[in-house]
Amino acid sequence: MDPTGADMNAVLLILFLITIVLCLSTYAIYPAAIWVTGRWFPLTIRKRPILPKISIIISAYNEEKNIEEKIRNTLELDYPADKTEILIGSDGSGDQTVEISSRFCDERVRVFDFHENRGKTSVQNDLAGRAGGEIFIFTDAASFLPPDAIKKLIRNFADDRVGCVAGRMRFVGTNKNLTAESQGLYWRYEVKIRELESAIGSLIGVDGPLYAVRRQCYIPLERNMISDLMTPLLVLEQGKKVVLEPEAIVDEAPTTRTGQEFNTRRRITLRGLIGIFSHRRLLNPFRYPSLALQIFFHKVVRWFVGPMVIINFFTCFALSERLFFRLFLVLYVLFFMAAGFGYLSEKIGRKTIILKIPYYFSLVNFAATMGILDFVRKKQAVSWKPVRN
Repeated sequence: MDPTGADMNAVLLILFLITIVLCLSTYAIYPAAIWVTGRWFPLTIRKRPILPKISIIISAYNEEKNIEEKIRNTLELDYPADKTEILIGSDGSGDQTVEISSRFCDERVRVFDFHENRGKTSVQNDLAGRAGGEIFIFTDAASFLPPDAIKKLIRNFADDRVGCVAGRMRFVGTNKNLTAESQGLYWRYEVKIRELESAIGSLIGVDGPLYAVRRQCYIPLERNMISDLMTPLLVLEQGKKVVLEPEAIVDEAPTTRTGQEFNTRRRITLRGLIGIFSHRRLLNPFRYPSLALQIFFHKVVRWFVGPMVIINFFTCFALSERLFFRLFLVLYVLFFMAAGFGYLSEKIGRKTIILKIPYYFSLVNFAATMGILDFVRKKQAVSWKPVRN
């Protein structure tokens, strides 16, 4: 046997095994490890009713269709009026967002007209700097809350160990088409992982439509970073707990178009990578052993599944003289054919249940791969245009 050929086959086999193990780690091994940790070292949060002063922070860009209902919804929340302030920041809106918001005479409502479209994170930073509450509540302009949502979030802060609390986002109307159904299926899986992370007090991502941060734990972020990810990570770095409040529910409509979902996932990956690698100390396992592993396996490896699948495919192709790898290639071809048929069925408005997983898996990982390329090319995603169906 040619020694050079044998060495190359050995390298290819190692690449095959590494990519398989990493893909399994992010989708199966990591959740299992978090589950075991939660069973061995469960965290019990000492919840009780408390009523600190709160600042509800709403970033808005061209939200004239939603902002009036959002303000009314917020004013009707079950929380003492004398302990509530509502800060609304218009991020360079070109519509009637500011005018509509300014009509409210309630002293709790404060409207700030930022003329430049700088991005959601910049607006959140500015509003937090003007806020007087002990707890900052972040919520979106098109996200409407049930009356008891805030009290259920706040009760977790009775435990001094808690620095950040996430509400539970629930997708509604997921039966519209294949994209919406696939997104709903994926989200149910992601929520389970978040519940497992919350059980050990180390939730590493929160939902933008509703989360709360203790004032002294809030750290302003660079404008090109995604606050939903970086805020809880920086809270965890301070030694505080980040947990999910499953009873603080906020309903959200899923995206219904392939292009919308693709662009959203691409942008999330880019901004997530920028944030994590700007705070790369969090990836140091000697300094933050459990947090570094969580970030690596739940976020970084998940984003790199697309490139790993490509590497794995070509290693199978190069080793295809062996039956095992030929069978793997056949599975790949069938899977991506199903993804392609899923895309076509989405275009013609048909929902084929069996195509949901290959279609959405391919969509999300292709988008993440493009986000990685954007990161390598040092692109930025700062200004924002919320997706509204």
